[in-house]
Amino acid sequence: MAANAIDALIARMPLEEKVAQLYGIRVEDLEENGRLSLEKCRQLIPHGVGHLCQFASCTTLPTAEILAFVDELQAYVRSETQSKIPVALHEEVITGVAARGATITPQMIGMSCSWNPELVYENARMTAENMKKLGCYYALSPMMDLIHDARWGRGEEGYGEDPHLIAAFVLAFIRGLQESGTAATAKHYAGYGMENQDLAYFRNEVLVPFEAAVKAGKVKGVMPGYHAFHDVPCSASSFLLTDILRREWGFDGMVVSDYGAVINVHKVFGYAPTPEKAGAVSLQAGIDVELPFGETFPQLVDAVRRGEIPEERIDRSLRRVLAFKESLGILGGEGAGPAAGPIDLDPPANREQALLSARQAMVLLKNDGILPLADKPCRVAVVGPNADSYYAVQGDYTWMGVAEFFHRLKGSKDNPHLVTLLEGLRNRSGHFHIAYERGCGWTTSADQVTGTPIGDERGLHSEYTPLEDIPATDWNRAMTLARESDIVIAAMGENRYLCGEGCDRSDVRLPGDQEAFVRQLCDTGKPVILVVFGGRPMAIADIAARCAAVLYAWYPGEEGGNAAADILLGRANPCGKLTVSLPNASEDVPVFYQQGARAQACQYPFGFGLSYTTFAYANLRTVPCLSTADAWFDVSVDIRNTGDRAGAEVVQFYMTAADIPHKLLGFSRVELEPGEGKTVTVRVFLDTLARYDAQGTLHLDPQRFTLQAGSSSRDIHLSAPVAIEGASRILPQRTHFVSEDRT
Repeated sequence: MAANAIDALIARMPLEEKVAQLYGIRVEDLEENGRLSLEKCRQLIPHGVGHLCQFASCTTLPTAEILAFVDELQAYVRSETQSKIPVALHEEVITGVAARGATITPQMIGMSCSWNPELVYENARMTAENMKKLGCYYALSPMMDLIHDARWGRGEEGYGEDPHLIAAFVLAFIRGLQESGTAATAKHYAGYGMENQDLAYFRNEVLVPFEAAVKAGKVKGVMPGYHAFHDVPCSASSFLLTDILRREWGFDGMVVSDYGAVINVHKVFGYAPTPEKAGAVSLQAGIDVELPFGETFPQLVDAVRRGEIPEERIDRSLRRVLAFKESLGILGGEGAGPAAGPIDLDPPANREQALLSARQAMVLLKNDGILPLADKPCRVAVVGPNADSYYAVQGDYTWMGVAEFFHRLKGSKDNPHLVTLLEGLRNRSGHFHIAYERGCGWTTSADQVTGTPIGDERGLHSEYTPLEDIPATDWNRAMTLARESDIVIAAMGENRYLCGEGCDRSDVRLPGDQEAFVRQLCDTGKPVILVVFGGRPMAIADIAARCAAVLYAWYPGEEGGNAAADILLGRANPCGKLTVSLPNASEDVPVFYQQGARAQACQYPFGFGLSYTTFAYANLRTVPCLSTADAWFDVSVDIRNTGDRAGAEVVQFYMTAADIPHKLLGFSRVELEPGEGKTVTVRVFLDTLARYDAQGTLHLDPQRFTLQAGSSSRDIHLSAPVAIEGASRILPQRTHFVSEDRT
């Protein structure tokens, strides 16, 4: 449908149907006894509706019944509304589509530790295919906020602490979704989860991934955050949504609110005196769609009729919504419905991809030589609250993460099958004599955990007790097993009730009695291998010093247990590198590598990760002097696998100067056989070194810096001086956001 056809459609639409396209509704509002209720449709969405929100993650309906529900909903709008506009379905997809039975890959913070954007691209393509099977063409992902504060529960959903690295991953994710015929959303625009609101810092650090998503990624949707920027709620900020997003960057897509964020303009911030005014000010600022349902936007009908809002403002947002639906094939109906017949959301190929992803996401932080374990007869004690829990392998926006935490719908280890560490060790080891005892709980109570309550306007959850069937827990028996064993593997960390949306923590050590439990395990004199599951960079310095090895597994997805076992047994060589700094202590938070001397307050730095092989760096080469008129320069280094195992190294290039403590310029992940060497080359574009002033003018200035090549931000092997000379230039815009790996 061409633009003029969309305009013609808008001209024919009643005002009520126009506004109905600017908000959403949920399955539970329209469902009765597992089926779509036409009576509820006629009552609640007589003029149709724009979005069906989280249609798969907030229900226990079997897949076949969800598909039938969607078919019946689309049939309803086609038969009982004048404009017959199909409903757009959306879901969370950060670790795969959040539908029951769908493949679960590692949480984003773990995937970033792979330093492998192409793997994220392939995962996004896989996710898009699952989405389309369900008739879903819109994803409320990816998250591209900077993760600087370990206390923030939602850090697990992001790609780390560096804007260059985040940009590389979000571009891969967006490309994977959108090249597959679905749409992505850049969120949470912008600065969510952090306190720094200095405008120059905001433009040059916080906004970089979003600018990349809009200009280079051509992302179709943007979602503002729940927070305020310069005392204005993001959902009501014309500065963010109109001045920067549309005028400066030229974004022509759809802006959707986060769930409940529009009513919060009134209810939380008091920025608007009434809910109706909150809707009006958000619309005027740049919000096109209110999610998850119409709390304020339906009142826009009366506001237009009173002359308070011009109908053209409704038409402008509607035009974006319809163009969005048209671009995905929804408006014509061909992209509106789910696949016909039985569908499989977790076929064997998907599980293989999940296994590969989990292996690359895990980071080996310490190894006194105990790893890899020889698969020979020995007694192994597997202990800890995350040894055999389905919470250990999945983060906050899987089906279970949404359905259980927000809606109190119980999940299980099946559909899809979730492989825990205990199961993985039993699967992979042929000669171990494994004894299991949970030993301690996540918190001071063996079975009870608490999170920070979320103000949910529907009161959908009133308790924070896990729904997983948790076995009886015996601390003393765990210690007895440890003393009787040759090796102890302790699976510790967090779960969805301790990390994720609504679960900020002031103390980022292992929660509850876990530290004391690990110390007592170490006191047995047996070597303890610590495996940490969770979504935030926790302060584990004290106990890591006493353990023989430490593997940071994050939330590794459905194949997480097999992947961890593969690494512990040497079936896979660990290759993950940290994308967040692990603090020495809770008091050190926030800490991140760009803080200069303060960055020493982290035990394990950005970019760090061990391997079972070794690598040698030599011959750093670059152009020592270039001009501000140049477009790019190349940097190369020779890398060789000097060990006896095949492995992958992430070669990292940084710059440092008097006013720049540390800045990642580029990276290359290279796989090498024993003895093999390669030349790694990265092309750095000069506009990535340009800086915005507070007014938004982009300057490329002459500068001198030291170029560094290393295996982490702290482990620098080679360096060389570089000078950019010539006159300062004002650039019309930034056209490059990440370096180019030319290896």
